[in-house]
Amino acid sequence: MKTLYPIVRCLCTTGILFCSGLLSITATAADEAAPATGQAAPAADQAAPAADQAAPAADQAAPAADQAAPEKPAYTAHTTSDPRIPRDQLKVMVKPLTKSELQVEADAWFKLLRAKAREIAGVRMGVKKTNEALDTDDDQAAKDRLTVAASITKKITDESQAEEQEVTATAQKNLGVDEADVNAPADADADADKTDLNADAAVKEAAVKESASKDAVAEPTPPTGDAADSQSSTALSAAQLKSKMLTSVTKLQDQRTGLSDRLGIVLDSLEGKGGDVKEYRLYAARVSGIELDTSDFTAAWTGFVGWVASQEGGQRLAWNVGRFILTLLITYFIAKIIAAIVNWLLDRKLKLSRLAERLVASTIKNLVMLIGFAVALTALEVDITPVLAAIGATGLVVGLALQGTLSNFASGLMILINRPFDVGNVVSAGGVTGTIDQMNLVSTTFRTFDNQTIHVPNNEIWNHVITNITANPTRRVDLEFGIGYDDDFEHAENLIKEVLAANELVLSDPKPVVVTHELADSSVNIVCRPWAKTSDWWQVKTEVTREIKRRFDQAGISFPYPQQDVHFYGSAPTPSADG
Repeated sequence: MKTLYPIVRCLCTTGILFCSGLLSITATAADEAAPATGQAAPAADQAAPAADQAAPAADQAAPAADQAAPEKPAYTAHTTSDPRIPRDQLKVMVKPLTKSELQVEADAWFKLLRAKAREIAGVRMGVKKTNEALDTDDDQAAKDRLTVAASITKKITDESQAEEQEVTATAQKNLGVDEADVNAPADADADADKTDLNADAAVKEAAVKESASKDAVAEPTPPTGDAADSQSSTALSAAQLKSKMLTSVTKLQDQRTGLSDRLGIVLDSLEGKGGDVKEYRLYAARVSGIELDTSDFTAAWTGFVGWVASQEGGQRLAWNVGRFILTLLITYFIAKIIAAIVNWLLDRKLKLSRLAERLVASTIKNLVMLIGFAVALTALEVDITPVLAAIGATGLVVGLALQGTLSNFASGLMILINRPFDVGNVVSAGGVTGTIDQMNLVSTTFRTFDNQTIHVPNNEIWNHVITNITANPTRRVDLEFGIGYDDDFEHAENLIKEVLAANELVLSDPKPVVVTHELADSSVNIVCRPWAKTSDWWQVKTEVTREIKRRFDQAGISFPYPQQDVHFYGSAPTPSADG
């Protein structure tokens, strides 16, 4: 213990000294940091007013930022700045527009079409009231109806024109153009304005006469000559007003057709970008077209004549029909030229069969004609897109319904690829024997030896045995002659060989075969097999047969008839007592 005590004491003293030194070092560092803290505090105090000054600046900068970045204004239609805009220019304008922008454009054109349809309806209602004025015998009632007709026509016309002006003015403002520049006078527009002026003048004239008639008929008076003149004047005014209204209807219908076409251009673009245009198209279809009132001959005839003479009516139809016919004629000549070129190429370069050449050339010609017909339909303003879509949608049903035809089509392709026969060959196929006349992808045409034309489905030909009788340049003629058992068969063979040698159409190579090959029931049969060109086959057969018959008769060689010997065994039957 005494030994450890000094050691413990030394350790404790050392520890106390170490802690004292550490505390002194910490105090010194704190004293040095205090001035820095004091200096930082004034800096913070100075920064605070600067922050207070920066806050109002930020508040002032916020409105400036709001002014610098204003909200994007809503899109407004601009293609309606000129309702008479050329169609090709309208197509260019609507092409880059988005779906939402096209929706706005469609709404604007729809408003113009609706306003024009309302204006036409108002004028037609005025015509109806004018007819009532012409039909009545009461002069005062006629004047009242004329007043109503003028009032209805003027009110609806003013409202429709105001709506149209609002739409066009908005578009012109959006584009920043002057209304005078857009509405430059044109012939059609001058006619339309003139018609409107005439209609307004007629309305005013009717109103003035109606006012004068009211003053004149303040007290009932018996009919006099003046009253008859007044009634005649009212009827004349009604007829003039009706004529001007009918002329105005024709002009308005022409304008409506133009608006409907331009709306259709916008709708086509909108539909192509995923928009719903069903309601627009239904409305346009219902308000478009020529309307003839069969109960009023004058109105019907005026409407028809006006439609025929109008730019958007008869003239447009005549132009479209002319383009349709011209397109078909051009397509026909182009198809013939292409078919001739293809036929020449196949004949000179590919060396196909004539059947294949005709079929390929005919198919290409028909394809070109089909394409030309589709293009010609567009000249008549017929939309073939729904037709093509319907065909594609019903492809499965059509395929099932035309299963047999498709099978014939496949068989026709197999015949073309394998070429078992060609045009002009004598073929036995599908139960028919005759000369091949022509072939398409569905059937093959045979011309028989008795000049019958038979159309056989390709499927019937390809699925059965095909015998090409004239495929090779030479053929063997198979003949067989029977002589009696009592005749000299060697002499008969020599006679046949002499006949073959004497015939110039019989070929020497291959060598003809004449041999006795069968002992039949009633005759000794000799086979005669000469060779001849395929084109001479029938002539060789008939000439050799005739000559052999003649030589056999001269040599006394008989052609036995088929016979049977019947033998009876036993006694003959005894006759009866009655016999």
